[in-house]
Amino acid sequence: MSRWRRKSKEQDDAPAPEAAFSDVRIIKPDESKDIVAELSAAFSDVAVKDDDSTGHDASGDDGTDSDETAPTSRTTIAIGGDDDLPDAVYLDQELEGDPQDDSGTVFIDDDGTGDAIAAKDATGHGIEPRLRQRRIGVRRAEGRRRLKWTAIVVAVFVVVVAFLATLGSSLFSVSDVDVSGLQRTDPVAVEEVISDLVDRPVLLVNTDDAEERLESIPYVEDARVRTDFPNSVTVELRERVPVATVQGTDGQFRILDAEGRVLDVIGGQPVAFVLISGTNPLDLEPGQFASEGYASATSIVTKLTPAVRSRLVSMSVTPDGSDLRFVLSNEPGENIEVRLGSAITDDDQIERLVRLERHLDDVLGSDTTVIDVSTAETTER
Repeated sequence: MSRWRRKSKEQDDAPAPEAAFSDVRIIKPDESKDIVAELSAAFSDVAVKDDDSTGHDASGDDGTDSDETAPTSRTTIAIGGDDDLPDAVYLDQELEGDPQDDSGTVFIDDDGTGDAIAAKDATGHGIEPRLRQRRIGVRRAEGRRRLKWTAIVVAVFVVVVAFLATLGSSLFSVSDVDVSGLQRTDPVAVEEVISDLVDRPVLLVNTDDAEERLESIPYVEDARVRTDFPNSVTVELRERVPVATVQGTDGQFRILDAEGRVLDVIGGQPVAFVLISGTNPLDLEPGQFASEGYASATSIVTKLTPAVRSRLVSMSVTPDGSDLRFVLSNEPGENIEVRLGSAITDDDQIERLVRLERHLDDVLGSDTTVIDVSTAETTER
């Protein structure tokens, strides 16, 4: 609880409590007005001038008693509680009066350690020692709190940095790389990517960059790189499927997948793949894509039924894919040429292959040398 006292002249002249109770008298009606006036003067905020100091009564200008006196402005005092403002707060304008007047605003001591401080003591050239010590104590407490939180933040930062430094050290570097799905892909190209992963801290391995480098290898269609803490990396490869080959002007053969992408360049003709010939031979490097005509030819190879695929000798196509043809074996007779026309889309290719299957059994072993399925009406000759 905060304690306060108000010093006034009337309080100094008031009798002691013992005297007040020892001498009890009956107040007459004539004396009630005087008592009321005396109590009002003692407990109100009205400034009353003394007759001895001014030579006049507390009356009006004409020497007569005045029933009403001008009230002075009231002072609002806020008392600090259990918060960060332990000092009392008072209105500055109330402290601009006479510092010798003890009846003015008083300072409220809220800590219960001493008496109240008068306004003249709080506004003098020097600050009351107890008030100064309390303010110094508050500032020191705030400084200690700031220092405490600063130390906590620094300690957490040091621990995090030390933890990350440990994880990034050689104790957790990559020492084991497991590769799966490697069949036709150039092992030297894969080894170049893997060598950059070995001895690197496992937490610093850039898996996205490694996957992008692996997928740039012509034979690799998809790559997945996964780190296994603390020292392992797993690499999974899915390779492209070669389906055809095309001979370039340099005499070398390009291996193509179903999308017409060049997977490799070799010197001899691979017998496992369909040979595609055309008016515009390919002179492409691995990773490059062939023209639309060659792409449609490689695509139709993946749709051939076993009956057709087993008799397929070769294919030819124009660069724009407007004229696609097969050569099928027809023992003991001559080979049969199958004309598919413009078969670029999947629907066109499937439709023409279905018509070929319907007539193939009837012409095998006969003298038929041409089957035209480029139109809705299949013709033979």
